[in-house]
Amino acid sequence: MKNKLRNEFVTKKLKQYAKKESKPLSIGLLLSMVRTALEIIGPIIIGYILNNYISLDMKKTDFISIIKLLGIYLAVYLLNGLFANLSLIAFEQAANEIAFNVQKDVYKHVNRLPISYFDNLPAGDIVSRITNDTNKLKTMFQLILADMTTSSIMIVSIYGMILITNWRVAVLLLLLVPMIYIIFRDLRYKTSKYTSLNREYVGEINASINENIQNMEIIQVFNRQNYLKDEFDDINQNIFDTNLEITKVMSYGGYRAIDALSYVGTILSLLYFGIGRITGSYAVTVGSLYIVIDYVSKIFNNVSTVVTRFGELEQSYASATHVFDLLRLDTMDELPGELLEVKGNVKFEDVYFAYDEEDVLRGVDFEVKSGESIAFVGSTGSGKSTIINLILKFYDPRLGSIYIDGKDIKDINRNSLREEMAVVLQDSFLFETDVKDNIRLDDDKFSDEEIKEALINVGGESLVKRGIHQKIFEKGNNLSQGEKQLISFARAYIRNPKILILDEATSNIDTETEKIIQKGIEKLKENRTTFIIAHRLSTIKDVDKIIVLNKGKIIERGNHESLLAQDGLYKNMYDEQMKNQ
Repeated sequence: MKNKLRNEFVTKKLKQYAKKESKPLSIGLLLSMVRTALEIIGPIIIGYILNNYISLDMKKTDFISIIKLLGIYLAVYLLNGLFANLSLIAFEQAANEIAFNVQKDVYKHVNRLPISYFDNLPAGDIVSRITNDTNKLKTMFQLILADMTTSSIMIVSIYGMILITNWRVAVLLLLLVPMIYIIFRDLRYKTSKYTSLNREYVGEINASINENIQNMEIIQVFNRQNYLKDEFDDINQNIFDTNLEITKVMSYGGYRAIDALSYVGTILSLLYFGIGRITGSYAVTVGSLYIVIDYVSKIFNNVSTVVTRFGELEQSYASATHVFDLLRLDTMDELPGELLEVKGNVKFEDVYFAYDEEDVLRGVDFEVKSGESIAFVGSTGSGKSTIINLILKFYDPRLGSIYIDGKDIKDINRNSLREEMAVVLQDSFLFETDVKDNIRLDDDKFSDEEIKEALINVGGESLVKRGIHQKIFEKGNNLSQGEKQLISFARAYIRNPKILILDEATSNIDTETEKIIQKGIEKLKENRTTFIIAHRLSTIKDVDKIIVLNKGKIIERGNHESLLAQDGLYKNMYDEQMKNQ
């Protein structure tokens, strides 16, 4: 039932995209019909020549007539080639437009998926669906449906001509239909089976390659190259095996089996004309024999095309299913509420949240006023980052409410909410462009002078001296960790957010660089509500409020001095860090 609904969805989406390109598809279909008419006319001309002009006592006038008819025959097949090319171009145009629209829609849809989906969807698998599978989908309209449509029109039209001219031969050919159906059904089943497996393995190998390349340093440091190579080889072998099975099925099911039936069809036609010639029970001419043999050959050539292309259609359909599975995922609702004239008052009220079954936040309550700073500390897994994810609406609470300026954010549009926020993460992500574009993120409202000023204000004078047009390599490998973080701070600072989030923003940098960045943090915190996830407790001495979390619950709260006086978990953590320093 589940697969049936899934297939119905895929078929519906394919029809929707095809409908948008109905004009070039209709033109391609019309040109295919003209081409079919020309294919039918060709053998009739040769048959007419054989019946009326080829004899032992040919005259000069007969020879001239033959030359004229052969000229017509040549013109027919030249036009046939022209219409075949024009038909292919029309289908090609439709295919490219469809692939373009699918890629655009899928990418847009992926951007609107909740963050929770990406917890379970490997990046390599998504890339494979948007690129490789979409190209397979393009092939469906580009060649497969074009050839299948043209060949189906050919089969029906040519068989109709045989039925009109030699109905007995047409009846004899019907004896082969059950065999064609058996071959077709077997090919469809096996192609679908192996193609689905192949798509899974291709997604796995793309995800594996993507993950391994991103973590090549770890792989080489721990000498895991051979282990991962063996893992890669196993997946690659699976792809090889399934492709080989598909090739075998296509070979015997499409080409060899239909070729054998073609010979049987030719033999049946020859037997029909031979019996007629011997018995004299019905008229037999050389021309009609040629026409029927030519038509039978054309029918089975096109049957072979339909059957083999249908196998390829199953592969493309599997790819379409892979692509449209992304479109079946529910996107985030476009909420109507907006935040206007944000002050930055934030309140958590009895908030519970779970990623899976077990709650990682349990009854969290706190409030921070506009312009105040609040820090969250605790061991790994205590729920610090989860609080930030909820403020940003990457996830929604299981129970409880979160308010900004008295408005429950469950009703607030995400874009409106995030317009008033800026985040600096522990691992600063930089794009492969220059410093300037990494700060403005293609937002043209920021001038070069504003970008330089933002860098200077957060302590990035050295980057300004080197130039804001400095090219940044992949992952910012040509910058130090501190320089990358300064760019992240400038990115946040220039947007003048009402709510600032610092997620362990200084945990990956050395002490000397931290002193520089700390000045930038103080500048960044001015006149805005600031949330800080802190690893180094020495960096949060001056914040207004500190929340201590343990296993998703708030166990202590206060400022630095009051928490030290409580002689609890915070004091133990602080003393341990001071002792280590």
